[in-house]
Amino acid sequence: MTDENLGLLLERFREFTIDIEARKKRGQNDFNPLLCVQKLDDEANMHSGFLYALLNPCGEHYQDDLFLKLFLKSIGLKEWFGDTNNAEVYKEYKNIDIYITNNNKHIIIENKIWARDQGTQIARYIEAIAEVDSSDERESSVEYENIAVVYLAPYIKNPTQQSLGKWKIQGEFLVDNENNKVRFKAISYDNEMIDWLEYALNEAGGISNLRMAIECYTDVVKRLTGKKDNTMDLQAFFNKKGNERFLEIALELVARRDEVLHAHFSAIAREIESKYKKDYEINDLGNGKGITLLHSKFDEIKNFCFYIAAEITDKEKISLNIYLCNSKSNTEQRKSIIKKIKEVLDVNDEAFNPYRFQYNKYDLTLKEFKEIDLKDFTQERFINFFESVRKQTDEFNQKIADDLAKGQDSKLRKFLTDEDD
Repeated sequence: MTDENLGLLLERFREFTIDIEARKKRGQNDFNPLLCVQKLDDEANMHSGFLYALLNPCGEHYQDDLFLKLFLKSIGLKEWFGDTNNAEVYKEYKNIDIYITNNNKHIIIENKIWARDQGTQIARYIEAIAEVDSSDERESSVEYENIAVVYLAPYIKNPTQQSLGKWKIQGEFLVDNENNKVRFKAISYDNEMIDWLEYALNEAGGISNLRMAIECYTDVVKRLTGKKDNTMDLQAFFNKKGNERFLEIALELVARRDEVLHAHFSAIAREIESKYKKDYEINDLGNGKGITLLHSKFDEIKNFCFYIAAEITDKEKISLNIYLCNSKSNTEQRKSIIKKIKEVLDVNDEAFNPYRFQYNKYDLTLKEFKEIDLKDFTQERFINFFESVRKQTDEFNQKIADDLAKGQDSKLRKFLTDEDD
C-alpha cells in the first residue's frame, strides 16, 4: 500500500461522499417511514403485522380477498385452500403468528426472522387447530389433511425437529407415527414474499396510499434479505468502475484496524494538545482502544477524579463519557463512595447516567454518556463532546480536590489507599 494509492483512495471516497450528500438533498435517499417506527427484524409488529394487514379480507385496504388470493397463489396453496370469499385471517390466534381459515381448510403461518424455534412449537399449533383433547383421547374435530403449516423465514429453511415434535417432514407433508398428514410449505421472504408483494403492487392500481405502503414494505423485505440495491453504501463505491483496485487497500486497512484507530485517537490527542497546550494529560489506552483526558492540575488526585474518555466497546461502538476513576475500591465500598461523591458535588442521581449507575460496579458515569456507531466517530464529534463537558468535569474534579485537601474533615479521603496519597 503506497502513500500515492492511499491518497487517491481517500480522494475518490471524498468525492463519493460529496455526491451522496448532494443526492440526499435531491430526495434520492434510503428513507423508509416503516423503519422509523419499527425495527427491520421485528417479527411481530413489522412483519406479521403487515402480513396480517394485507391478507385480511376485512382490512382497511378495502380490496376484499384480493391480496389473500395472490398470496395463496404465490405459495402454491390456492387450489388446495379453495374458496376465499368468506375466508378469515387472524394474528396471534392461539399464539399462531398468522392463521387463515375458510372453515374447511386451515393454514398456520409460523413467521421466523432470526428467532430460534421453541420446543414442540409447531406440533402444539397443529393440535390447537385440530382441537385434539389428549385427556379423553378423542379424535380431532378438524381433519389433519385439512391443515397446512407454512414456515416463513428470510431464506428457505425447515423448522427444527424439536419444534415439530412427533411430526416429520416427508416431501410436502408433515407425517406422524400414526400416518396422519398435514400439508407443509417452507417459504421465504427472499422468494415467495417478494413475488407476492410484486403481484400485490401490480393489482394496487392507482390507489396511491396503498401502493406506497406496499412499496415501503417491499423495500423493508429487500433490506432484510440483502436484495436492496443501495447506491449509497461501500459496496456501491467499490463496484464503481475504476474503484475496484482500491479494495485491496481497504482490506489492508481493515486488517490493521487497531493501528488505524490508534492513529485516529492520536490525531484527536494532537488537536487537544495544540489548542490547550499542556493543560490536559492525555492517556492512550493502547491498541486503538481509546483515550482519556484529565486536566493536569488534578494530577495529584488522578486515582480519584472524573476522566473524559472515548472508548471502543465490544459492540463495535464507541462510548463518549465522563467516568470516575476509583478502580482500587472494592464493590462493598461502592455505595459509600457514591453517596459521598453526591454530597461533595452537591448533586442527586440525575447527574449520573442511569444505566451505568445501576449496572456498572466499577465506574460512576455522568449523564452526558453517549454511545455511537464506530463508523460515525469523527475527530470533530469528539472535540465537540469534549468542549461541551470540559467545564463541568473540571468543576466536579475541583470540588473533589477541595474536599480531599480538608484532611480529617474530608468526606472522601478515607476511601483513598496509601498509593493514592
